[in-house]
Amino acid sequence: MLGTTAVLAADLASGAVHWAEDAYARSDTPVIGKLIANANIEHHVRPRAFVTRGWLESSWDLLLVGAVILGAAACFDLLSWPVWLFVACAVNANQIHKWSHQNAQENGRIVTFLQTRKVLQTQRHHANHHRGMKDTHYCSITNVLNPVLDEFGFWRGLERLIEKTIGMRRRPDPTVPMKGQPVPA
Repeated sequence: MLGTTAVLAADLASGAVHWAEDAYARSDTPVIGKLIANANIEHHVRPRAFVTRGWLESSWDLLLVGAVILGAAACFDLLSWPVWLFVACAVNANQIHKWSHQNAQENGRIVTFLQTRKVLQTQRHHANHHRGMKDTHYCSITNVLNPVLDEFGFWRGLERLIEKTIGMRRRPDPTVPMKGQPVPA
């Protein structure tokens, strides 16, 4: 039970980061614009573009946050196997996301087996995120949380709360051209 909770907590964390990037990160956002937003926008314009990047290039930020979490857990004497499992899953969220953009041959037997058994997110499940306005299916580790969160309008509710409290609106979908603009290549 603790293992499942740790994996689902990592999945929710991956979803929250993915949602924040998709909803609010812009190219001109100080610091994260160049570091994170541009890659995120490119991913929505060309979904397979990031599969060619190495693990460290795709996960350096998650690795840094994971190290901080492990350090804090150690300082507060909270380091346990569920914390390690949470960090291991969260640090690899981008890699698991990449696997959902690759075919079985590219992923190899082990990853494909885990996807077929729905231990890891499947290509079909993740494809829902890239349809329409790209405002659903943010969690990238499993197939479990997205249907529940999307059914309850969790992410849209957060966006309404943010807009109502601080006036910040969701970024327009970068793959939908504005009037008079060409469609992204």
